[in-house]
Amino acid sequence: ARPAAALPRFLPSPSQSTKAIQSLLGINTAHFGVCPFLWPTSKFRHIQGAVTHRDTHITNLRGLNLTTPGESDGFCVNRHRVAVPLAISGGQIAICERSQPGRLPDTALPTIQNSVNVVDLSWDPFDAHRLAVAGDDAKIRVWQVPKGGLKDTLTEPEVLLQGHTEKIYSIAFHPLASGLLASSSYDLTVRLWNLENGEQVNLLTGHEDQIFCMAWSPDGKLLATLSKDGKVRIYDPRKSTAPVQEGPGPEGHRGARAVWVCEGKYLLVSGFDSRSERKLSLYSADSVSSGAVASTDIDTSPSTLIPFYDPDTGVVILSAKGETRVHIYEIVPEDPYFMECSSFNSPEPLKGFAFLPKSECNVRDVEIAVGLMLTKAAIEPVAFKVPRVKKEFFQDDVYTDTAVCWEPALTASAWLSGSNGQHKKISLKPKDMTPVSEAPKEAPVRKYLPSSVYLEEKTDEQKKEEVRMSSHLVCRDDPPRSRVSLMCF
Repeated sequence: ARPAAALPRFLPSPSQSTKAIQSLLGINTAHFGVCPFLWPTSKFRHIQGAVTHRDTHITNLRGLNLTTPGESDGFCVNRHRVAVPLAISGGQIAICERSQPGRLPDTALPTIQNSVNVVDLSWDPFDAHRLAVAGDDAKIRVWQVPKGGLKDTLTEPEVLLQGHTEKIYSIAFHPLASGLLASSSYDLTVRLWNLENGEQVNLLTGHEDQIFCMAWSPDGKLLATLSKDGKVRIYDPRKSTAPVQEGPGPEGHRGARAVWVCEGKYLLVSGFDSRSERKLSLYSADSVSSGAVASTDIDTSPSTLIPFYDPDTGVVILSAKGETRVHIYEIVPEDPYFMECSSFNSPEPLKGFAFLPKSECNVRDVEIAVGLMLTKAAIEPVAFKVPRVKKEFFQDDVYTDTAVCWEPALTASAWLSGSNGQHKKISLKPKDMTPVSEAPKEAPVRKYLPSSVYLEEKTDEQKKEEVRMSSHLVCRDDPPRSRVSLMCF
């Protein structure tokens, strides 16, 4: 807050805008989302996270690899299967089929033998059988998992990508173009790979220290990076190998993550400040050099917050390895920017948290996100629900048409040649449900009894006293001004 000397000598009238009030009082509104008078509240503020029934869990998971970078998700999921790195020599990865929940056998599982320790891994968003794995030998191996899951151990990758000169830090598939992969490395470069031919197609430079993360914009045109040198950079890989924008990023050196929000108009960054306190910052995608347009402090903890963003609702879910609390906010492109919602608390510390496509949500139960929680020995689904009274209706104010993010909009070659595309959208409304906006209006229910009921219960003396008091209040003259008030005039 501002020092007392800087505060104005007056308070704004109720008719003044919320933005003016916030500016005059110097208040960080992120902590006052529950105030109905000055600041808006999120309709998702009462969101509920709940672990699903035990029958959906995969249990008896043994020997997890806990050495992946803190900014890495630690494991990865898609609609059909889960890939979990194991702490077994040879960089082995367990593949679990979501259609086969239950207790894993005590005997050794068939695995992918990556040959070297796993640093990061990601499923191809457009091919549920293709898994990209970054190793600490500066190489990326792309594996093809057979239909029905692993029956035998895989030892030979489908594609081997070589070019980095030092250990790879993270990888990220393009959100629209099939077979296009980005990778960052300790050699301070970002490289783009075309999996159609296994070749490097671009090399991005400009970083002066370790690259914490990469994030593709929703339209697939831009790539944002965060670096330990304290900068946030935005690249247009098809136009320049140097950043097209650069601005001040998180001051802390523990790590950071980024995700594009509000239809790609803003970049949300989770990182640390100079005092190692965790915070969220929001950057305008058009003016990163101006710094964050808004920020809010979260708490003090050593783990990097890993964000998942649902573009349909504007809700961001932030988890961290080794913690039990999952923070939830709604992000809006105007004051107050951050609207805090109810948090979810895991029964035990998380080893990772990854989310499924929106199509996996049960709209009949008003689920807006479904994630898989990795614990020390199990994989447990968690459903995030919005409490609603009329669940028999489709909540069309919550479910807008969602992007078909599991189908590519164009090929890697088409994107590299300058073409752009966008995902088609579909409605999640089941055919047998009526939108809540079309639900029949109910007659209002009288909440209070008529006054005659209360009058009948009163004694005659009580009625006389009320009449006497009301007449006294109506006929009474204005009181004379006090001596103090007369002296003022």
